[in-house]
Amino acid sequence: MVISVPAWYSDQQRRAILDAAEIAGIKVLRLINETTATALGYGITKLELPGPEEKPRRTMFVDIGHSNYTASICEFRKGELKVVSTAYDRHFGGRNFDKAIMDHFRAEWQEKYKIDIYSNPKARVRAAAAVEKLKKVLSANAAAPISVESIMEDKDVSGFLKRDELENLMKPLLERCTKPLEQALADAKLKQEDIDFVELVGGTSRVPALKQAVTDFFGGKTLNFTLNADEAIARGCAFSCAILSPVFRVRDFSVQDVVNYPIEFTWEKSPDIPDEDTSLTVFNRGNAMPSTKILTFYRKQPFDLEAKYAKPDMLPGKMNPWIGRFSVKGVKADSKDDFMICKLKAR
Repeated sequence: MVISVPAWYSDQQRRAILDAAEIAGIKVLRLINETTATALGYGITKLELPGPEEKPRRTMFVDIGHSNYTASICEFRKGELKVVSTAYDRHFGGRNFDKAIMDHFRAEWQEKYKIDIYSNPKARVRAAAAVEKLKKVLSANAAAPISVESIMEDKDVSGFLKRDELENLMKPLLERCTKPLEQALADAKLKQEDIDFVELVGGTSRVPALKQAVTDFFGGKTLNFTLNADEAIARGCAFSCAILSPVFRVRDFSVQDVVNYPIEFTWEKSPDIPDEDTSLTVFNRGNAMPSTKILTFYRKQPFDLEAKYAKPDMLPGKMNPWIGRFSVKGVKADSKDDFMICKLKAR
């Protein structure tokens, strides 16, 4: 099985997913970033991609779900996918729009029915379900009613919302939707006009105001919805699994992702080299993945290295930046008391 994870997951979070899968008895072939899975499902079936020496097709995938939002720029050529940059807002999604609607009806029902739905957990849950349904209806209709029977204190509540009223409620939130787009372009050193296609996925991508905000950001460029908004990631995982499996035969398609957090190595200073540096950022943000770096050390005795994230403030939830500790053993000076050359492969 191939399991997808958000692109902003750290090493600890990815290891937790693998541990959970092992406990459940699931054999995991690999973990794949969600937007990378989406891009794989998009590109592997395209027959008209540019050749190896031609200008690549650049597509930005905008994935906005219930609780997080990711934008990823990918380049496609025949038989290959290269992720150029990925940006995200870990705390922005459909639930933010739901809360804006909830706040609106809470105030309306407080005035009309003299009740506060936020004071009653059960009432709040029932109102949230009704609000989510209302939001979906307004994605296809100009106006829609909302009603909840006996929500609390034996009172039935109802209301009505027009799409333009919804868009006014969402206006402060829509300003946030362009920031990941700007960041992805900045990281890739590209401009809006350099993007050939913009593909939207995720349940919240159906919201008209959001689609319009993305369209405006790209200067009126037509958005694409060729992928199933709800199943695009799962489809990409299935293709990835088929590529790795010896049972299925699929078209050759290579995938190159990027490192989202810079990783540095630190090591013990050699007593024989007093001016030796003791740290190095080996994988910078945006570095191709998978990739291999060779570290060369001159030593006369065993030593240890540690890998950690170079910028802990970038990690979600102020997580521990430590990744792992590695021991290099069997190191000793040669017969002339010269250094042993140790070449370590970091991957």
